[in-house]
Amino acid sequence: MPQTLIEKIAQHFAMDLEPGQEVRSGDFISIRPAYVMTHDNTGAVMGKFRAIGASKMAIPRQPIFALDHNVQDTSEANLKKYADIEAFAREMGVDFYPAGRGIGHQIMCEEGYAWPGSFVVASDSHSNMYGGLGCLGTPVVRTDAAAIWATGRTWWQIPPVARVELHGQLPPGSTGKDVIITLCGLFNSDEVLNHALEFTGGGVAHLSIDDRLTIANMTTEWGALAGVFPVDDVTIRWLRERAAFVARRGLAVVPSDADALDGAHSRLNETRIARLESDPVRADTDAGELKGVVENLVAV
Repeated sequence: MPQTLIEKIAQHFAMDLEPGQEVRSGDFISIRPAYVMTHDNTGAVMGKFRAIGASKMAIPRQPIFALDHNVQDTSEANLKKYADIEAFAREMGVDFYPAGRGIGHQIMCEEGYAWPGSFVVASDSHSNMYGGLGCLGTPVVRTDAAAIWATGRTWWQIPPVARVELHGQLPPGSTGKDVIITLCGLFNSDEVLNHALEFTGGGVAHLSIDDRLTIANMTTEWGALAGVFPVDDVTIRWLRERAAFVARRGLAVVPSDADALDGAHSRLNETRIARLESDPVRADTDAGELKGVVENLVAV
């Protein structure tokens, strides 16, 4: 049967399915995220990880640590917490981004972890942001993050899906922030509460990746569990520009640099981008009746 974009991504990352089994909204599934990001709360997750008797990461390349919340706190206690997290990252072979390197969600997008068509989680409510690149990003709590470290997987109930149709083009001076605030204001009766959103319509092509990331990020404030944009020419162009920048800059000095082939970035490289361009994950056109929201960008 036809599937939504959310269902297709969940299908690809689901574990232990029966032969021929197709996943649907409402299903509880065991799922293996491509990545799980934690930030300053990594210390708390470490405690939960040890409390369940775990001593090593199931998939060392899966966790990402990015310190970004309390970076101006130079107290002895905070500096010790940061040092403990860094030492733990080195012990486990985890990609670690220290304080001052950037906001964790931005790192996930700009370093190629939040890849279009993948399933990525973070122990933070704004992991919806990854949907701006066509990645199904959704939050997990700290206990779940610890369990993912230990087992490589978690359970997830596939949310109901709502389609958000965007038409027209933003007027000069308006941005993605205006779009999502308008949507939150116009549809404020829990229409999309605990839903996964799929953005569609002709207006999407006129939105930059920066706008899309902003809109996806703030679907959290709208009450949604995820907000995913389609992969299109805008997405591919942004990825190529980002890959070119990373090639000029050089690798990020993290353990996954060892996965680079012939010096090419292991995630942001032309081979991977070309494969995505030729075969992006898309919702089936006849995926069924979904709850819908329509907004004209001209009116924002």
